[in-house]
Amino acid sequence: MPAPSVVAAIVVDELIRCGVEWFIYCPGSRNGPLGFELTRRAATGEIRLQVRLDERSAAFVALGIAKSTGRPAAVVTTSGTAVSNLLPAVTEANYAGVPLVLVTANRPPEVLGTGASQTVEQGALLGSQLRHMQRVWSGDTVRSDTNGIVRAQICRAAGRAAGRLGGRPGPVQLDVPLASGLPPAADRLPFPAGRAAGAPWIRLTGGPAAPPAAWEIDLALSTLVIAGDGADLSGVPPEVPCMAEPTVEVGARPRLHPWVLDYVRPHQVVVYGRPTLHRNVGKLLARPDVTTVLADTGGDWIYAAPDIEILAAQPIYRGRPSASWADELRILDAAVRRQWAAVLAEPEHRATGLGVADTLLGSLRPGDLLWLGASNPIRDVSLTGVLPTGVQVLSNRGVAGIDGNVSAAIGAALAAPDRTVIALLGDLTFAYDASGLQSGRLEHRPDNLIIVVSNDSGGGIFELLEQGHPRYKDAPYGDTFERIYGTPQDVDIAQLCGAYGVTHRTVDVTGLGAAVTARRTSGGMAVLEVPVARNGLRDLHGTARRGVDDALDSGAAVTGLVSAGQVAR
Repeated sequence: MPAPSVVAAIVVDELIRCGVEWFIYCPGSRNGPLGFELTRRAATGEIRLQVRLDERSAAFVALGIAKSTGRPAAVVTTSGTAVSNLLPAVTEANYAGVPLVLVTANRPPEVLGTGASQTVEQGALLGSQLRHMQRVWSGDTVRSDTNGIVRAQICRAAGRAAGRLGGRPGPVQLDVPLASGLPPAADRLPFPAGRAAGAPWIRLTGGPAAPPAAWEIDLALSTLVIAGDGADLSGVPPEVPCMAEPTVEVGARPRLHPWVLDYVRPHQVVVYGRPTLHRNVGKLLARPDVTTVLADTGGDWIYAAPDIEILAAQPIYRGRPSASWADELRILDAAVRRQWAAVLAEPEHRATGLGVADTLLGSLRPGDLLWLGASNPIRDVSLTGVLPTGVQVLSNRGVAGIDGNVSAAIGAALAAPDRTVIALLGDLTFAYDASGLQSGRLEHRPDNLIIVVSNDSGGGIFELLEQGHPRYKDAPYGDTFERIYGTPQDVDIAQLCGAYGVTHRTVDVTGLGAAVTARRTSGGMAVLEVPVARNGLRDLHGTARRGVDDALDSGAAVTGLVSAGQVAR
């Protein structure tokens, strides 16, 4: 019996039994036996298969699927440099706790170190970012115990990916040495069966490692919850005030504007997930008069802010927030949002990434899935408006890179065919991963994806960071700032989309809402490019800030806050 095809069939079969439905396959020679088995299983409807040319893009497609579904997705590659290209998505999956299974074909162990073509020591390539790396049994012949060995190895790896063997979910690698990459001699070869009724070889009944002890939160003290990516707020009473990043599901509870944190002094702050968007979070946590609690959900928690005082299991909340604390926060939140609305109502401020985000939020509908690119788009959404109820928000927040966002958004759309998926990306983020638009003629391309590109011809985020201060932008640093931070570019997005056969349309901010509505019914994947300005972003933020400060100073917007001692000025 030809060992490569049999081992490949066992690997695929056991991954299916362990709950893997989506496989993203990258063409190659050594992984051919895996490809033939995946194609066969896809033809019977047992799995969903996508073939992608670029391994880096493929890994992000799988990442987007895993984020969208919450279930492990697999990417299958050949040997050699193919495996190296998985690293960016694997790093994101590691830090974001996303279950990702890497099935990497390899040359037989006996040729490692011999100089044979496309032969590398794969275990050393991704090791620092993996939950687990398993070299699958290999050999020229199939022994009597091959079936049990391979299936047990697959179960262990899948369990680690899903976080069922201790720790958080994350990426795992199955290094599959194959003596040959030749396809099977027949459409289907017999291979040793797994457990009855489609069960996995080993049933995993455990869960993540036991979390720390519980901690009681007295809501009679002024309390704020800060929720970052990955936060689970199901154990938080709905009346507890919460500042949540866009990717956090808050249900019916109100979501405080991030700037509220600049004006309040709570007695205690409870942190969920990994809040990484807004720098004022760190400033609040650093206050010596604020008690800080990190709510740990079990496993290897990784939000290690230096000012966290207490690490606890899901906190136990006692009592209720005072009416005055709740009212003060609500009034302050309304004051901040009024100032942002007033600023964005000005025509000169509308043609910015902030205006794009505000307009796009107004065009969303319940049931939509919103994918947000890193840098400014996700921050703009957080600052400018309110996320409609029933909209799921996803973003690569594990390491917050701009790479792979087109591919990951495509993966999210493939996994949610009954929903409209809208991705808001900056022009650099889009250009970085434009090759993610590529797909073979025989592959299904999502017809429910609208990519909105906020094109400010460069890196607008740096206008708002320390590097964007006038003392660095003006002489003698002006040219240097624009070159290494502004990153001006003149990519013709329309022609780029045309090369990949993707519909493109240029619209202004005022026409964006209507363009999104029109694309909902026309079908097919489309890119809506919105030209915007970035040079005035720092001044725009400053105008909004001064408006909030003036409202507080006048006392008209937040009556009683200062006298109550709750406003930090």
